[in-house]
Amino acid sequence: MKRLSLNSNLELVVNTHVNTSESPIKVIHAVTNVISRCSPEMKYGNQVIGKSVNIVSLDIIYEQIRSRSAQNVLRRILIGNRTKNTTWFFLNKQAASVGVVAIIENEQESPLGPIRITLNCEDLDTLISWLVD
Repeated sequence: MKRLSLNSNLELVVNTHVNTSESPIKVIHAVTNVISRCSPEMKYGNQVIGKSVNIVSLDIIYEQIRSRSAQNVLRRILIGNRTKNTTWFFLNKQAASVGVVAIIENEQESPLGPIRITLNCEDLDTLISWLVD
């Protein structure tokens, strides 16, 4: 894996809704299966939210999008959702529960709702290039 050295701070925020039919512990486990070092926890009654400032948190996504040849899809989504120094993408929550990174383009592709990953970085071009090139 190519290591990235950013010249600016990274803020990664993970957010997903916990449905009444879901176990909050299993949803937290799904998040930690695909995003490491983010310490997700229940907030606001039905949300799992995790934060990280460590690029290592994206290692699993980095590896799996390459193994599935999904770099072009993720690049298109990251660029399309970009606003200044922030961008975001969705992961399928059910796939994440078994440790699989499945990029989805809209919320309806994940029946129980998606996991939203938001990236904020002043050097966002470098971060996107590292993640998808």
